[in-house]
Amino acid sequence: MLIARADDAAGQQRPNVIVILVDDQGYYDLGCYGASEVKTPNIDALAEQGTRFTDYYAAAPICSPSRAGLLTGCYPRRVGNHIWVHRADSQYGLHPDEVTVAELFQSAGYATACIGKWHLGFEKPLLPKYQGFDHYFGLLHNLDPVEVVYFEEQGGVPLMRNEEVVKRPADPAELTKAYTDEAIKFIDQHQESPFFLYLPHTMLHHPLGVGEDFVGSSEWGEYGDAIQEMDHHVGRLMDAVRERQLDERTVVLYLSDNGRGPGRNSEQPIRGRKLSTFEGGIRVPAIAWGPGVGLQTQATSKAVVRAMDWYPTLASLAGIRVPEEVVIDGRDLSPLLQGKTSGVPGPAQKLSLNADVPLRRRWQPDGEWSQRIRRNEYSEAFFYHGSQGALAAVRWRQWKLYLNPSLTLYDLVSDPGESQPVRDGEILQKLRGMSILFQEEMRRDARPAGQADASADSPTRISEDQLRQLNADKDVTYATYGDRTLQMDVYRPKNAWGQLPAIVCIHGGGWQKGSRVHHEKVAQGLASRGYVAATISYRLSDEAAFPAAIQDCKAAVRFLRANASRYGIDSEKIGAIGLSAGGHLTALLASSGGVAELEGDGGHQGHSSRIQAAVPMGAQTDFLSARTREISAHPQRGLIWRKFMGGSLDERSAAYGLASPLQHLDKDDPPCWFIAGQQDDASTHAVAFRQRLDELGIPSGLTVIQDAPHGFVSRQGWFDQMVRQADQFFKKSFEAQD
Repeated sequence: MLIARADDAAGQQRPNVIVILVDDQGYYDLGCYGASEVKTPNIDALAEQGTRFTDYYAAAPICSPSRAGLLTGCYPRRVGNHIWVHRADSQYGLHPDEVTVAELFQSAGYATACIGKWHLGFEKPLLPKYQGFDHYFGLLHNLDPVEVVYFEEQGGVPLMRNEEVVKRPADPAELTKAYTDEAIKFIDQHQESPFFLYLPHTMLHHPLGVGEDFVGSSEWGEYGDAIQEMDHHVGRLMDAVRERQLDERTVVLYLSDNGRGPGRNSEQPIRGRKLSTFEGGIRVPAIAWGPGVGLQTQATSKAVVRAMDWYPTLASLAGIRVPEEVVIDGRDLSPLLQGKTSGVPGPAQKLSLNADVPLRRRWQPDGEWSQRIRRNEYSEAFFYHGSQGALAAVRWRQWKLYLNPSLTLYDLVSDPGESQPVRDGEILQKLRGMSILFQEEMRRDARPAGQADASADSPTRISEDQLRQLNADKDVTYATYGDRTLQMDVYRPKNAWGQLPAIVCIHGGGWQKGSRVHHEKVAQGLASRGYVAATISYRLSDEAAFPAAIQDCKAAVRFLRANASRYGIDSEKIGAIGLSAGGHLTALLASSGGVAELEGDGGHQGHSSRIQAAVPMGAQTDFLSARTREISAHPQRGLIWRKFMGGSLDERSAAYGLASPLQHLDKDDPPCWFIAGQQDDASTHAVAFRQRLDELGIPSGLTVIQDAPHGFVSRQGWFDQMVRQADQFFKKSFEAQD
């Protein structure tokens, strides 16, 4: 791609660009935006020496879409990244054909770096280095509970430098400083040539992390402490710029990726939280600084500005022409930042290098709207999308029109708290027309997201085609203990008739964490091969110690038998599969049929809890072994065991014997096939357990997945091997009963 550059005749050095993107910082959460609970002198100084925006909007009220909008200059919907966030098993992100702002600068000779949270795709070619960044340091993912579960078996979410793991697990309390250290190092390495630094901080996202020096430093708890630490490191970064005499040729943006919460006093009227399209969910702080390159100082702008606008703006400030084939939604703000205009100038004024970029967007209004809406008005409008990706509202000048559940109009200048709907039929019709034109534009011109191939070493996913072939009955209550209920999700192939074998899928997590969603793909993968598959939640050891978990597994089997006609189940062909702690429970379920102490009272007592085949994976089957005695007594490693069993093996030998699958084996038990990762402990091969099965004449076997760790179901290649082996074993075992 050829990038046109407009350096002046004197060959003036092009400005460096630093984009600081803070995660989840609300509109009022800086001193210069009205916060009294924190002190933010360094960020406030950027506002004093630059332009502070009062009506600036992130591209979306949630992480991944917001970042997509900032980096592409497009509404996230235009680039197929508008729905929720990319979890660690996501196979899509920014399409490689999209020209990110980093690629724009990289092609113009800039050194580029992304230092911080990526969250826009985790497989080639979706990673930062394939999207225009020469250097990457940070987290590709979030650290919240719904994301870290994908990394439990690998030791936690890794901190990465390019493709190298720097630390695992990443420590939230270290990240703000670590990112800033890396950013200063990058500046040192490239201070002689122009650079583009994108610095998307992990903070202030949950879970918050605060460095030791800042704990208790604010009057706003951990969140305020994290803000003050952020301010300190912004100050360090700016000191580095000045000390290297780069302040005369550097532009700095300070932005938030979405809102956090509403105002906290009568002077802070905005309402709404992150994920919402109320102003508090998407209107955020934004500061532009660059006095050395001619940007205005001590300015406050009330112009309606969006994250997408930075793309053509930064390009113009760097003298880079946005390529003609690139269609984006951003507008060039450079005249406003330079103090030449008080608002965002229209394309017809031709006041900047990329002023005409908005004219590349489709403009074909039909007769109903052609007389009511002018092209420049449409370009000025901002279209709010919710966290689930749907168009929710439109703003034009001071007016904001909500589209659902009914058309509701607000005047945000007089009523920023959106408390009093107003009546203005002409404005309402204009904004409704804009929303219709926008929907039509996106229908015709939206581009696809990037899709990574499901390679053997990619995160496990179930294809859309497979999922379309399944019926799902979710949140089904299968056991009741007083006020406590337990749920399962049941999957059944749509085009399979008659009674099918059923498989109970039991998640791991050391008996102390996790839920049925962690074996969701196991259930879906088996269901797509012709089974009714149910992934279950069970009582964890924080709630109830042994034997609660195995009693829940037995209750799940009884429930499926009791509801065999409802789900089309062959009640004489029920199996189980589970990994790690779920593998132990699977083996115990297989070997303890008829053990009254383990049955429990979860319901459907008139039905048998016996199963006819089991696939324990990464399972411990001998709870009376020397290994178990040693681990259960270890101060750290034994915590999980002691919590589950109520003490160590020496303290609770009878209970350990009752929990040990090996101790219950008899001739009436079903076939068992074990699956283990090659890198896992040899105890998961269940040698003694399989020898005893052989003595009893019960079929058994072992598959060791080459190169795989304990948590092998997280990678596609290993997962596919597991499903094939389990399917083959279950089919053979059930057919032997006919």
